[in-house]
Amino acid sequence: MVFSGLKAIGLDETEIKVYQYLVERGEERAEWIARELNISSEEVKAALYELEAVGAVQLKGESVAPNSPKSFLQRYLKKQEVECDLKISELRAAVNRLQTELEPLYAEKRLGMRMEELLQVIDGLPAMELETVKILSRARSEICILAEQFSWYDKVREELLSARERGVWVRVLLLVGEGDAAKRIREMVQHGIEVRVSGCEWRSTRFTIVDSRELIFLIWARKSSNSRIYHRPSYTKNPGLVSVFHDSFEWIWEKSRPP
Repeated sequence: MVFSGLKAIGLDETEIKVYQYLVERGEERAEWIARELNISSEEVKAALYELEAVGAVQLKGESVAPNSPKSFLQRYLKKQEVECDLKISELRAAVNRLQTELEPLYAEKRLGMRMEELLQVIDGLPAMELETVKILSRARSEICILAEQFSWYDKVREELLSARERGVWVRVLLLVGEGDAAKRIREMVQHGIEVRVSGCEWRSTRFTIVDSRELIFLIWARKSSNSRIYHRPSYTKNPGLVSVFHDSFEWIWEKSRPP
């Protein structure tokens, strides 16, 4: 009854009989095991091959000796743990891949839109500045920008001036109008860009809207009085999201003052 428990780790009847025989009798030759157990030599050889593979026995020339149950069972357990870890890793990777592929389809059916149509994440501030240049180049009627001091003005200056030449209405709403921002304000005004300085409380978002149909934004989050982090920049053409930011821009614009 005790040895029958080896079925739980995958040993078959012949393998169990051979291992039990070796534990009870000790080292023995394969042909003698076959004779004593009334099993064909081929079956005994096959059983010994499997038993050696799991560490239950060791071959010694023409003879076979059993390893201690503790030794081979612990070795078997470690091997199974490694294999299970590998299977879990493979399964986790498969699940993550499927989730990435299937979740947008599920959301599309539930929401009536693709998730990438709702929001596309931009990888960092440099990429955000590059994408901003791209959408500014597509502007045909209106550009709305909410910035703190517009420190990145030089990076989009040419696109803004080009937009003005195309007759695009460009408005820039700043949260700060002093210091370095003052020089930028003077230059923008000279080129026909409308500028206002917010008289409202601090805003933790920065964004650019083009033609009321494209939006790039980020949201600042204060961690402490001396530091802050930002939500990863995002892009959207979703009319609902764009209109929310555009309405916010208009509300602040009306409450702000010219420089």
